[in-house]
Amino acid sequence: MVLLASCSPEIALAQESGRVLSKTTAQATTNSDDMVFSKAATIDPLLGGQEEYTGERFHSVSNNPSPRAYVQVGALFMQQVSQFSQSQPIVVDANSGNTFISTSDLNTNFNPGLQATSGIRLNNGRTVELDYFGLYGGSTTATAVKPDPNAFLIFPNNLAGNVFVDMEDTNVNYSSQINSFALNLFSYCGSSNAAACDACACDAYGFGQSTSQSIAWFSGFRYLSVNQRLNIVAQRTVANAVEEGSYNVRTQNNLFGGQLGARLRRTSGRLGWDSTGFAGIFGNAAQQTQSVTDFPNFALRPDVTDSQGAVAFVGGGNLSGLYSVTKALNLRAGYNAIWIEGLALAPDQLDFDLAAAQAGSRINNNGGMFLHGANVGLETRW
Repeated sequence: MVLLASCSPEIALAQESGRVLSKTTAQATTNSDDMVFSKAATIDPLLGGQEEYTGERFHSVSNNPSPRAYVQVGALFMQQVSQFSQSQPIVVDANSGNTFISTSDLNTNFNPGLQATSGIRLNNGRTVELDYFGLYGGSTTATAVKPDPNAFLIFPNNLAGNVFVDMEDTNVNYSSQINSFALNLFSYCGSSNAAACDACACDAYGFGQSTSQSIAWFSGFRYLSVNQRLNIVAQRTVANAVEEGSYNVRTQNNLFGGQLGARLRRTSGRLGWDSTGFAGIFGNAAQQTQSVTDFPNFALRPDVTDSQGAVAFVGGGNLSGLYSVTKALNLRAGYNAIWIEGLALAPDQLDFDLAAAQAGSRINNNGGMFLHGANVGLETRW
């Protein structure tokens, strides 16, 4: 429940005329599902006993520290820094020994995305929250061009194939797509009863209060998928005809497990901030598939696949500033960071022994990833 103080025309007229009224002052405290508030009122007998509020001002319900429900939607602008299990060359000059492209050239790309969160308070005072974030289409590209006729570009230690020996132009594209769903149960101020906030030194929220604070602990379940592609396209010219071949790798990581975390939120007037952190141990059902196609459309390495279960770690956090645009709407902007370990990254699966029958058939899930960047969006609470 939200109480709005209103001033009747009669009271406004009396205030403007400067009348001295005989009034009785009363102090009342009211509890509701949404907030605890107090009001000071005077009873004016000249106005038929109507209440006149004195000295109080409305505090935005968008800053209620324990709302009945809330929704957040925002855009993410994240940078991905891949932590490969090893840095290896991709294109080298067999004559000079120089490396033209390596996996270290692919360890950073930009991922735009979306974040959405909704929560609802239960009858026992706890809050259930559903959180989603997705990063879509982030990619990075590296290119190697034969610099002069004396260069002899190949994959490392490989002399198999037509196109892949004495390559003239090589393009490498590395892309990622990430999706995460989390279901969490929040307990505010270490109590199952949101009304017990004072027990852990939270400021009371209500009519006339300019500052509010909430501290919450949570536990929950998270599912996280990290899907990647690495496409290498090579070309060379023979008898004025362009020959083309490709090396393609796909990896899928499906992480699932429990997590623990905490959230601190504080507001003062229109301004505020909140911070959330979480960490958990996850299982990862990882899979990799790769193939090599040489000119003329010859399967130098037919599709090979391997999968493996492993233990992974996921941890992260957010710090956002808040600004109350209206009584029920906040603008949010902040910084996010996420750390993931135990991933099968596409560049880690490269195996350039193209002449070996079993090459490329084993998965490597010892990679990691660090994501960080900005968020901006809107939040409503009621």
